[in-house]
Amino acid sequence: MKVTIEYDERQPSSIEAYAKLLIGKTFSQVLEEDKSDDAEDFSNKGDLGQLIERHHFHYECNSDSRADFPDAGVELKVTPFKENKDGSYSAKERLVLTKINYIDIVNETFETGHFWSKSRLILLIYYLYKKEALKRFDYEIKYAHLFTPPSEDLVIIHKDYDIIVEKIRAGLAHELSESDTMYLAACTKGAKSTDRTKQPYSDVPAKPRAFSFKTSYMTYVLNNFIIPGKDTYEAVFEVDELIGRSFEDGLKDKLQQFVGLYEEEIEKKLGLEINRDNKSYEAILACRMLGVKSNRVEEFVKAGIITKIIRFRKEKSKNQEFRLEDFKFADLMTEAFDEDIIDEETGEPIGWESSTLFGLLKDRKYFFLIFWENEDGTVFKGCQVWGMSDSDMEVVRDAWNRTKRILKYGVELTKVIQKNGKVIVENNLPGISDNGIFHIRPHASKSYYELKGGEKYGAGSISDSDLLPSGERMTKQAYWLNRSYIEEQLDSDLVKKYKKGKK
Repeated sequence: MKVTIEYDERQPSSIEAYAKLLIGKTFSQVLEEDKSDDAEDFSNKGDLGQLIERHHFHYECNSDSRADFPDAGVELKVTPFKENKDGSYSAKERLVLTKINYIDIVNETFETGHFWSKSRLILLIYYLYKKEALKRFDYEIKYAHLFTPPSEDLVIIHKDYDIIVEKIRAGLAHELSESDTMYLAACTKGAKSTDRTKQPYSDVPAKPRAFSFKTSYMTYVLNNFIIPGKDTYEAVFEVDELIGRSFEDGLKDKLQQFVGLYEEEIEKKLGLEINRDNKSYEAILACRMLGVKSNRVEEFVKAGIITKIIRFRKEKSKNQEFRLEDFKFADLMTEAFDEDIIDEETGEPIGWESSTLFGLLKDRKYFFLIFWENEDGTVFKGCQVWGMSDSDMEVVRDAWNRTKRILKYGVELTKVIQKNGKVIVENNLPGISDNGIFHIRPHASKSYYELKGGEKYGAGSISDSDLLPSGERMTKQAYWLNRSYIEEQLDSDLVKKYKKGKK
C-alpha cells in the first residue's frame, strides 16, 4: 500500500516534529504501525537507521552523497545511549558520519566537502540500550532532536578535520589514529580488519576509515543538547581563540606563565588552599591554571580528557607507574569476551569494545601536567595532551583477552618464600615486563591472600582483597600503564634525564 508522506521534506522543523512521534516507541512498534507493503520484510538483523528511514519516514535507503533529506539539508542518525550505574547517561558508541574517500578529500575544503554537507544539520534519534533486551527491535526510542555543532565546537572540529586531511596529503593515511584529534575522529570502517585501500600520496595501503564524532563528544551532546537541564561547564577558550592553532598549543600558551615555578608558588599565585591528597587536586589545579573557576572544563568533557600530574622524583626509582583505574574481578567477568559480540558489518569480534578498559583508553585523552622534583621543591615544566595510538590499543587488547582467559580458567597463585623468610604470593596476570605498555598489579596499600585450603598471607585484611571466581582471594588489582611507556609518549624536553648510577 502506498503511504502518504506526512511531513514537509523541505523543512527541518517539520522533519523533526514528525521524528518526535517516535518517542516512547520500540522499533518493533514502528514496524507494526507501518502500513506499507514491505513492513513485514525487514529482518531483525537490519540496520536500525534503515528501519526508521523506510518505515517511519518512508524513503528508500541509498548511498546518495547528499544528506538524507537533501531539500532540507538534514542527515538522519539513529544512535544508542545507556544508563550508567550511578544513574547518569552516556553515549554507548561513537557516531559514524560519512566515509573518508582518500582520493577525493585532498581536493576538498572543510566548507565545501562531503563531510560538512552531511554533518551540518543532524537529526539525532537516541534509543536506550539495555543489555537485557532480547531483541534489538525491543529498544525504546527516547529522543529525537535536530543538532548542529555550536560555533565553539566547530572551531575544534574544523581543526580535527584539518589534522586528518593533512596526514592524508602527507601520504600518512595508514598512520591515522582516533587519538590524533579531539571531537572528530577518523575511525576504522572496513568489511574486515584486514581490509586496506589506496591512498593518493603513498604506495602503502591504508585502513578504510570514516569521520565520526567521538563517544565523549556524543555524551556531551546527549546531556547538554538532547536531555534538557543537564550539566553546564566553563570553557577555557573563547570562540575565536583557537582559530589558526591547535587546542594543545592553546593550552600550552595559557600555562606558559607557570613554567619554571614551584608548585607552592603556583598555588600561592592562584590563591589555592587545597590538600594535595584530595582526589580532585589534579583537576582543580589544572582548571585554576587554565583560568577556569569551576572544576570541570567544557572542552575536556567533550573530548573525554582527564587531567593527570606526572612527577619526576629526585630519585628515578621513586617514580610512580601510571594507574588507569581499579577494577573488580566480578565486574571484569561480566564483560563480554571478544568473540561474544560480532560486528554485523565486518564479522569481526568486538566484545573488547564494550569493555571498561577500552573506554578508559579509546574514549579518553590525557592532559599531562609535568613536574620535576629537585632539592628545593617541585617545578612545573610544561603540559601535553596525549591519547593512545590504535597499534598500542591492540597490545592492550591482547592483554585484556589474556586476563579474561586467566580468570575463566583460574588465576595461578604461587606462594614464594624469600631469602629473609618473608612469604609473597605471585600470579600469572599480565605483568610489567610482559608487553612494554600495560600491566595489572595491586593498588591496595597492604596485601591479603586466601589460597585454596584456607592459607592466608599478607599484612592486610580481607577488605584489601577481591574475590576470585575460584573462591580464592587476592589483593585488589588495578589497570596500569608502564611508566617507561608513558615517558616515551612525552615530548623529550618534559622527560627528566637522570645521571648514570643515580637510582
